[in-house]
Amino acid sequence: MKRFKRLVLLLALLFIISVPSSLFSQALNLEDQVMEYTLDNGLKLLMVERHEVPRVVCHIYYRVGGVYERPGITGISHFHEHMMFKGTKVMGVTDFEKDDAINQEIEEVMSRIYREKYWKKDGDMAKVKALQAKADSLMQAEKQYIIKDDLWEFYMKNGGTGLNASTGQEITGYYVTLPSNKVELQMWLETDRMMHPYFREFYSEKEVVREERRLGENRPGYFFQEQLNATFFAASPYSWGVIGWDVDLQKLTRQDMIDYNRKYYVPNNAVAVYVGDINPEEIIAMAKQYFGRIPKGPDPEPVRTTEPKQYCEKRLYGEAEAPPSVTIMYHVPPDGHADDAVFSVISGIMNGNTGRLYKKLVKEKGIAIDAYGYGGGMAYAGQFSFGSRPKSAEGHTPEELEQAIYEEIELLKNELVSDYELQKVKNRAESSFIRGLGSTARLASQLGRNELGLGWRDIQNSLERLKAVTAEDVMRVAKAYFVKDNRTVGILVRKEKTKSM
Repeated sequence: MKRFKRLVLLLALLFIISVPSSLFSQALNLEDQVMEYTLDNGLKLLMVERHEVPRVVCHIYYRVGGVYERPGITGISHFHEHMMFKGTKVMGVTDFEKDDAINQEIEEVMSRIYREKYWKKDGDMAKVKALQAKADSLMQAEKQYIIKDDLWEFYMKNGGTGLNASTGQEITGYYVTLPSNKVELQMWLETDRMMHPYFREFYSEKEVVREERRLGENRPGYFFQEQLNATFFAASPYSWGVIGWDVDLQKLTRQDMIDYNRKYYVPNNAVAVYVGDINPEEIIAMAKQYFGRIPKGPDPEPVRTTEPKQYCEKRLYGEAEAPPSVTIMYHVPPDGHADDAVFSVISGIMNGNTGRLYKKLVKEKGIAIDAYGYGGGMAYAGQFSFGSRPKSAEGHTPEELEQAIYEEIELLKNELVSDYELQKVKNRAESSFIRGLGSTARLASQLGRNELGLGWRDIQNSLERLKAVTAEDVMRVAKAYFVKDNRTVGILVRKEKTKSM
């Protein structure tokens, strides 16, 4: 009997494997699952019904991130994400009028400090010290009116889990999962944050963000990688990280934050996603009641400065108390370009423990600890990177790995990849797509982020484009983009620790 059951299971698995992938794609067609609706103020709703459990994944995304900043306010997008958890006129505070009065005093004192420190070449530091003491006293007095973690506590008392947020180069998202009868609460709280952010504790939270950056700086090789990225991007705002430059973080003002919020945190620059035990018509009705009361703002302008063509190889050499490494970066087209799918395939061929680089440099030659090769388009630029760390204890160097990587790149240019390699990448992509549909949180994330890029329908379209990539496409693209004048090379060598006397 057991043998018979195993045989039935085996036959079932063989049947699943033999079913053409097109049937799976058809059964899991996003067009059949996603319902969209746009409010009069421009806010887009994306909804997917899944009634397995009585919970709803609620996400809201804004088209804002590091690339929408400018020199002088780098890091403000990530800092703003922090501040959105500091409350509003009704959340996070016991007495708004008294809290507001103290904040006005704090702003007046901090404005005087700012002018003395940053507007003057030889500001009076004794005066600054006295003003800072006054500001610290006011900040301490304000604490009596602040309700710490009020938003999180409110969500938790109503069955909320997974309250979080993230900021990237192009998109900022806010997340929570709630019982299906509490979605209205999320809409009320998110519209309150959109309409009435207050940015209390601005100056103390700034130090939290700066400390977050300092923790990153403590990672071996952090400054080298930061400088390498800034060297690779000559003009584009991708040249700075999402955390921003510390010199800018120091000088950010609360008014900078208010202006930034008014520009980007508008309904016509956002998409709200609901995946789970929902009735789309009820979601639309609630969204009209809550999100619909927010006026449409001016449409934020896309990023102006795109990356110019690179005309010569750039090389950066550095020392750090970190493992030696080589990084080779190539410029590639932004998201939406016809070749973007080809770079996804090349990533699949070159990257990972079963990829060509790891097999050749780590397993066969034994000269590297690791090796990678991946990349593709972003909203306004693109980057494809190869990299590896040598087995330096055995005498191998970054320069040796650099040449070994070039040899693998030359194979891409001169030999067609095998049908087996190509199909393996496509199978993995389709498998990842199916897994993404199975996870409510992952699906919500994909829908929201893609909608603010090429549109949510491009999730499935991008898979179809990838499946259409040929071996000839891989060769053509490698020849076109992986060339000397289009690359930036970073060589990092270990700097020995100085012995203390």
